[in-house]
Amino acid sequence: MDMLQAIRAFAQVASVGSFTTAAQKLDLVTSQVSRAVADLETHLNVRLLNRTTRRVALTEAGERYLPHCEVILKHLAEAEAEALGLSAEPSGTLRIGVTASFDRYHLPGLISSYLEQFPQLSVSVRLVQPGQEAMLGNHDVLLLCSSDPPEPGVSSECLGAVSLILCASPVYLARYGLPQTLYDLKQHRCIDLAGDLSAGQWIFDGPFGHEACSVGHTALQSDLCDVLNDSIQAGLGIGPLPVRIGLQQLRAGSVVRVLPDYRMKARNVYVLYSSPLHLDRKIRTWVEFLREALPQRLARDEAALAPLAAALPSDGGDDTQSRGIQDHL
Repeated sequence: MDMLQAIRAFAQVASVGSFTTAAQKLDLVTSQVSRAVADLETHLNVRLLNRTTRRVALTEAGERYLPHCEVILKHLAEAEAEALGLSAEPSGTLRIGVTASFDRYHLPGLISSYLEQFPQLSVSVRLVQPGQEAMLGNHDVLLLCSSDPPEPGVSSECLGAVSLILCASPVYLARYGLPQTLYDLKQHRCIDLAGDLSAGQWIFDGPFGHEACSVGHTALQSDLCDVLNDSIQAGLGIGPLPVRIGLQQLRAGSVVRVLPDYRMKARNVYVLYSSPLHLDRKIRTWVEFLREALPQRLARDEAALAPLAAALPSDGGDDTQSRGIQDHL
């Protein structure tokens, strides 16, 4: 048995959750990867992976063994790089997957700045469907926005959080009224985020700390930021928008901020990657770039929202916002 090859095969299967995908990444056939892992299990006299027709998952023994394998592979890669004096710039195509819930507003600017540093690279961006194990199969990295942490065993980092603000169109509010309290939301049509554990239960930070509010009539659910935005502007109901999108629409006057004293629970931005960072320079440099650049952009969004929030009175008085609603009566 080639012990090193067996460890590589096991670590790759554990990373992607699939023998077939692991074989593609290792440039082997699936039977070779399956045999290598089986030989390793025979050598150790313990089962490392549970196999079903739908998925592959680590056993308890596999969970204990995997970190040691990753350390071995990391040290080996570092030793090879030092021996060969590898300092080459990243090259090839960086394959980025984004989920529907990820606010893609900042992505073009991030990619542009990244490619200025590494012009020999090209980038492919694809929209992917939910299901983290499947999503990484054909991508180097995945960007998602969620209230839920990534599944155990998936290599990931949290890059910050995106706040959500409640908005509605002036037309909708002129017709149905402006909510004054969280309880008033039960009397309104609401637009909700789909595919999230918080769906149907909105959690706020406000004057009295954390408060939860069950949504009354849900007119629409979607995990597409564009659909949420367009539906709110069309007067379909009250719903959450990421701060950056909300800022644009507030400035344009196409939406009104509802309950400005309250901020909905933030959703974390995660980057997931398909292989250890030290093994692929384009993945490592992209993740390092995101660590520095994305939190700064998110912080600027929050800072830009503050003056708008401060300009809105909390007593529902005769302000610009109220006059905008009255114009549609």
